[in-house]
Amino acid sequence: MTKKLLFVFSFILGISSLQATHKIEEEPQSLLYCDTNAPTGVQMSNITLTSGTVTWTTDPNSPDNMIRYRIPGTTFWMTGTPVSGQNSFTITGLQPCTTYEVQVVKVCTTQGLWSNPIFFTTTINYCASASTDTTMMHISNVTVNSTGVNTPMVSDSGPSNYIDYRSDLSRRVKFFIGTTGNKLSVTNTWTGTPGTTTVTAWIDLNANGIFESNERVMVANNVTQAAPAVSVFTIPSLAAVTLCGVTMRVISSQTISLDACSTFTYGEVEDYGVDLINLTLGLEESGKSVKPEIYPNPASDVLNISGISEAADYEIYNIAGQKIDEGKVSNHHVNLNHLSKGVYFIQLKDKEKVTRLKFIKK
Repeated sequence: MTKKLLFVFSFILGISSLQATHKIEEEPQSLLYCDTNAPTGVQMSNITLTSGTVTWTTDPNSPDNMIRYRIPGTTFWMTGTPVSGQNSFTITGLQPCTTYEVQVVKVCTTQGLWSNPIFFTTTINYCASASTDTTMMHISNVTVNSTGVNTPMVSDSGPSNYIDYRSDLSRRVKFFIGTTGNKLSVTNTWTGTPGTTTVTAWIDLNANGIFESNERVMVANNVTQAAPAVSVFTIPSLAAVTLCGVTMRVISSQTISLDACSTFTYGEVEDYGVDLINLTLGLEESGKSVKPEIYPNPASDVLNISGISEAADYEIYNIAGQKIDEGKVSNHHVNLNHLSKGVYFIQLKDKEKVTRLKFIKK
């Protein structure tokens, strides 16, 4: 009887030991779990003329990631070096003034799902500046009258801490290099009790990405709601011509802005895209500096077009080369609502000049 009890007891111990052994073997497998879902929180930062940093939300279960990027509409993806234990990657060697599409994927024993694409355009990167409170006052109008340009740039707006109008072609400013009498007017509106403010503006005339003291085109103190701040200035003959253009920054603050990279309490900061055009260039070179451009790309409802006259005609072709639409450009816009998602070409006829550009309808 004693032998039987010992046998049963040993058998039970054996089962327990076997279960414990299996449990120990299974635990490392849970630690190696890899989530193959698409990465989230993908965004771009530190964008320059030739580089940009892509970041995404860290997933401790899936430390290995890979990125890929391409010019929208092309079929060939360029792949970045696999990233392990990090959630960022800096893409270098990019083309200036070019839009790129970027995706991120988790790499496990099998590759996961690519993230939704995000798009960014290589351009000059500028310092940050903004107010922290919009309840007191804000910039309500910016108007630029450029010498030699028939139509002024007029920008009406509501309150914000900071707003970037550089991608808005209807608010893009054009200056001819070497001209005098260019005029900037800035109107402020008070939500609370009307008071005074200081309005300052810079234009990055040498296109180095820095708002320097000698590039300040407006300093107006004690500005009230009754009248706009006004400045008349010259665009120097040594100003830089770039295909990307440069930026004009306008700051309205109740404290004097010593530089263009400040943060302050009450007021607003607005950035505008600026094209600097050299009239002394030959016709061919001058045409390059103001060549037609489209934005955004990809586009959803409307394609904006700069560098053309109001009399320009357009034709749209699909990827197979079939013409599917034509008409006249209206206020530098072409409506895309009737198009299906895909890759297209728009051909612009402006007087004797014909330009063909690729775009994506998303």
